[in-house]
Amino acid sequence: MSMNNDLSHPYRENLAAYALGALDKGEIPALEQHLQTCESCRDELAAFRLLGDGLLVAIPPRQPSTDLRRRLQERLSPRQESSPAKRKWSLGQIALGAAMVLLLGVSLFSVHQVQTLQRQQAALAHQFNNGQTALAMLAYPSTRTLPLNGGNIAGNLLVDPDRNVAALIVWNLPSLSADQTYQVWLIDPQGKRTSGGTFQPEPGQPFTTVSIFAPKAYSNYSGIGVTVEPEGASAAPTGRNIFKVDF
Repeated sequence: MSMNNDLSHPYRENLAAYALGALDKGEIPALEQHLQTCESCRDELAAFRLLGDGLLVAIPPRQPSTDLRRRLQERLSPRQESSPAKRKWSLGQIALGAAMVLLLGVSLFSVHQVQTLQRQQAALAHQFNNGQTALAMLAYPSTRTLPLNGGNIAGNLLVDPDRNVAALIVWNLPSLSADQTYQVWLIDPQGKRTSGGTFQPEPGQPFTTVSIFAPKAYSNYSGIGVTVEPEGASAAPTGRNIFKVDF
C-alpha cells in the first residue's frame, strides 16, 4: 500500500456518509480539507454521490428522532473508541445498504418475470408449430381424418401415410399433475406398442394439437392409443387408457 493510500484510509470510511449528508459535523472539516489534496478520494466521493442519487429516490425521506439516532449510534459504535481501525456505521451508510438491498430485490423479481415470459413464448411457439403441421396436413389429398373414441374427449387424428406423419387435435383433455404426462403409443397388428412421444394439454386453450412422427411407415401400424404415464415417459403402457384410434 502506498503512503497516499495509508493517509486516505481513515477518510475513505466516511465518504459514503458524507455523500449522503449523514456524516457527523465534527468530522466534516477534516474530510473536506483532505479532499482538496486527494484525487482518489474525490473520485470515490463522486461515485458514492452518483449511486446515492439513483437509489435513494426509492426510499421516502424520514428524519429519525434524536433518541433513536443516539441508540443506533450506541449499538453500532466500536467498543474501543481509541482504535482507529474500527468502522463507525452512520445512518447514511445504513440507508445506502437498505437501498442496495431494495435494488437487488427488484432485479431478482425482474429476472423471474423475464424467465416466465420466455417459458410462455416457448409454449406458444410449440403450439403454433403443431397447428401449422395440422393445417398443412389438411391440405394434402392423401391425409385421412379419423375420429377419436374416448368418452367425453372429442377430436380427430390426421394421418398422412405418404409423408409418414400424423397429428392429434384433441378437445376437453383433462389437465394432469406435475408428475404425470400423456404418452402416445403406436400399435402394430400384433398389439405391440411403440412410444410416439409425450405431451401436455395446452394451458389456457380449449384444444391440444400434437404432432406424431412414427419411427417406421404408418403401414406397419394398425392404430394409436394414449395413456397417462409418469413424467419422463414409460417404456411400455402402465397408466389408464384415455382413447384409442384404429387406422
